Amino acid sequence: MSQQLRESERKFLRLYMEWLNTVEEGLMSVSSFYREGHTDSGDRLLAQMMEGFVPFDASNMTMKYIFGREEKHEEELNRFQEVVEKASAIEELNEEGERFRFLTKEIIPAFQRWKLIVWQVAGK
Repeated sequence: MSQQLRESERKFLRLYMEWLNTVEEGLMSVSSFYREGHTDSGDRLLAQMMEGFVPFDASNMTMKYIFGREEKHEEELNRFQEVVEKASAIEELNEEGERFRFLTKEIIPAFQRWKLIVWQVAGK
């Protein structure tokens, strides 16, 4: 599929992949914050990272064009967006253990699935 992408789309994907790498490192930091009992710091970092996905949601025309070509990619983008929206409201979870479970059982797996698709589409 990467051969079908125009140069501007490949550049967009490269920048997006850099963002995903940054988020991946950030998720590990959030995990550490939660494990160490620094809930407020973990919540703030997670919220900031999730805000960074707003320009890349399913309504973004470039995202639609690149990932809407295959139904399974578009569906995964929508699922990932749902997790991002839930993660943006992480402070609504009352217990610190709930936050850590949500991070490790929902956010990180959804992120990893999405990142894999992005790499596949980019031809990496």
